[in-house]
Amino acid sequence: MNSIFHAPQLLQKLFATAALLLTTVFTPSASMATTISVGHSHGCSVSDTHQPTCWGSLPMQDQAPDTVIDVRAGREFSCALMAGRTVRCWGNNDFSQLGVNAPTTAGPGVGGMWRFTQLAVGATHACALLDNHAYCWGDGSRGQLGAGSAASSAAPIAVAGLNKAAHLAAGQGVTCVVQWDAKVVCVGLGSELSGGLDEPRVARTVPGITDAREVALFDGHACVLRAQGKVSCWGRNSHGQLGTPAGSDIQRSPVEVANLGAAAKAVAVGNGFSCALLVNGTVRCWGNNTNGQLGTALGGAATGLVTGITTATAISAGQTAACVALHGGYVQCWGQGTGWGNGICGTLGGTYPEHPASWGPIVDIAICRPPGSFAPLAVKGLGAASDAAQVLDWAEKAMPGTFQAQASTDPDPGNTQLHLRQYPGGHTLGVNAHGTPHLLYLGPISEGRLLDLGPLDRWLSEARQEEGEKSGLQLQAAPYLNLMPGVIFTDRIPSPCSDFLVPFAIRGGANGLPKGLVATSVRVQNTSGTGMEFPIREQYRQERLTTDTDWIMQRILQPGQAVPAGMKQETVLAGVAAGCPVAVGTNDEVGVTVLYTLDGRKGQLRTRASVSAAY
Repeated sequence: MNSIFHAPQLLQKLFATAALLLTTVFTPSASMATTISVGHSHGCSVSDTHQPTCWGSLPMQDQAPDTVIDVRAGREFSCALMAGRTVRCWGNNDFSQLGVNAPTTAGPGVGGMWRFTQLAVGATHACALLDNHAYCWGDGSRGQLGAGSAASSAAPIAVAGLNKAAHLAAGQGVTCVVQWDAKVVCVGLGSELSGGLDEPRVARTVPGITDAREVALFDGHACVLRAQGKVSCWGRNSHGQLGTPAGSDIQRSPVEVANLGAAAKAVAVGNGFSCALLVNGTVRCWGNNTNGQLGTALGGAATGLVTGITTATAISAGQTAACVALHGGYVQCWGQGTGWGNGICGTLGGTYPEHPASWGPIVDIAICRPPGSFAPLAVKGLGAASDAAQVLDWAEKAMPGTFQAQASTDPDPGNTQLHLRQYPGGHTLGVNAHGTPHLLYLGPISEGRLLDLGPLDRWLSEARQEEGEKSGLQLQAAPYLNLMPGVIFTDRIPSPCSDFLVPFAIRGGANGLPKGLVATSVRVQNTSGTGMEFPIREQYRQERLTTDTDWIMQRILQPGQAVPAGMKQETVLAGVAAGCPVAVGTNDEVGVTVLYTLDGRKGQLRTRASVSAAY
């Protein structure tokens, strides 16, 4: 495996059953399939099936039977936003940041309050949005709770001046919001704004910013994502974390970061470093790299791009590490922390398909910072192993003459760099474990060279389709445009845009609707071929009266009522997805695909439907 090259025509023909380069490019919705949060020494993520996972110094606290929407990590404590819009916290409680005065035990919900819609966690305090107003609790010693408290508070306090909020962030001694008018307002000594030293509890507007989309905080500096993908930062700049040459002076007003290379769609701030998630799925970081937190091994330092990351959907940064969620729900981290890598000094010999000379992650053996990495590593349990196995299963069914089915899913379970299967005739298929996963081939077709067949998610789409076709499940959808601005047709947490809704219903096969079936997202393809992906806003199993051709209409058998002729009573999985439409009009016929998981496998169901309107 001394080099990597891209698929020649021969292998493209061999894999003709799957389109290596899919014609549809899906536009992700504003709500990502997986959340990510990095604190001082631990990180957390919530999957698209609402499965929370934390790694590092503080494990996830079991919240069953309630559903978790998001988890945010602070300094040795975490908070979760629940589907019922309450907030629960656990871990260290030195400053009452758990919302209770007891040492470490949290109650059923912070402050007994609900209807929270967004959550943010700083080093020693936490905040949530309620009716577009920031409520904070925990440490108030640096003014981060506003004028309502000069000390710690277990009870949530409405922070004066932090209202009309569209986005919320918290850091070390600072709380900020992006308001409806796209301005940024902050309280706390950690804001590093002019006047903050004298009156840290007074809300101050960040100067020069009138087009903000979101703001990121950690300790000592801040960055704001602006319209058209621009990023501006202010605060301390000892490591060049503002995107300008390092210096000892504090920058009290934002400066624009130059040379991002592409528009940004998210921004993250760590301790002395900053990162931007770009619209093309790559990540660029700048600032302190003492612990490899810029992730720029293998020549990445020249470009600032994080090694091997090309499909990122969400990003977070912490004390000495940063993490991303990738398309497909995988989590990758770099820098110094706990929860990724293999062994005390990280992992050597990693393969990053975009870097033909890759041998990293790179670690300093002499110092051996445990378990540091200068290139991304998969977080244990949140990698691509399951999806890799499904794609390799599909390849064996699609081309049994070349890839004969294997009894073992991985003939080399000790290999932490590649998920491999070896076949007669010298053929090998594999998926890289670290960085954006790609399907790889090695064998006679590639003349003994490692062949990059493209990102795994392209092939997973084919495997999903095969899984759906054999499942016996059937899909109906009834998409419609919401022509009543401001009206939300679901009681779930609002998204920035809910103008396009896609109700759907899935019926089972001969054995009925299987238990464990969970819809994860909905894709819609418009008449011009443009694709959109929307998050599931709600889903539930429901007994309905159905016919052979209609199971999406909600008809419920009333007590004492006989089943009408031509109908039957059956359980369906019903749900609705919502998001911003792209070039969709009333009466358009669109393609609808519902992605789902069942028994650890991923599948998808397709149908076509006409778009209606609600007035």
